[in-house]
Amino acid sequence: MTTRTSGEAGPPPEATAPGTTTAPGAGIAEPPASWASGAVPRNASADRAAIRAFRPRRVIPSVITATAMTALGLLVALEVVSALLRRPLRLVPYDRILPWASSTPWSDQRVMAGAGLIGLLGLLLVLLAIVPGRPTLVPVRTGTRKLLVGVHRRGFARSLARAAEAVPGIDRARVRLVGRTVRVRADAGTRDVAGLADVVREAVNARIDAFSPVRGHSVRVRLRGGAAP
Repeated sequence: MTTRTSGEAGPPPEATAPGTTTAPGAGIAEPPASWASGAVPRNASADRAAIRAFRPRRVIPSVITATAMTALGLLVALEVVSALLRRPLRLVPYDRILPWASSTPWSDQRVMAGAGLIGLLGLLLVLLAIVPGRPTLVPVRTGTRKLLVGVHRRGFARSLARAAEAVPGIDRARVRLVGRTVRVRADAGTRDVAGLADVVREAVNARIDAFSPVRGHSVRVRLRGGAAP
């Protein structure tokens, strides 16, 4: 579980900023008692702050994109300035490219293919830099922008599995988080599993409500009955 505190009205700029308090959360099995269902009031401003604070960043693609665009801009600037000073650097051999470019129409398949490839590559880099990566924390509701709390997805899933295993008749349960969908695979100790999936779903939903996550989660249960006696 990761918590962030701020004395200002707005959310902190980074989840790992100085003053952040981090505690191991992978093994969490029960939500704090203060997070009981209904105990945390809804606060739209605080919810948005928590989502922004724990939004995963794509640092490497952002750095690659920024570096590539900076290098390209610098190259163009050097060529233009050196040409204006009548001392062209000719870092790009455009003298050899000019005859081919001047004699090749835009409708040429090679030109269209090259332009399309460059455009797709640029779009891919921009999307990789903008689209958030896979989240590692589940923002939970605190009711205030001054305290932002995120539960590790692994610990969150493990806690939900414990809730499913606490249902009478369930021997073992495994939980996977796929986006905001909770996939529960449970093994029952009996072949008679009528209605047991609904009980497991209710138990998992109750545990989710106890954590009070900012965003809702849907629960899907896949139940496997035991061998015949």
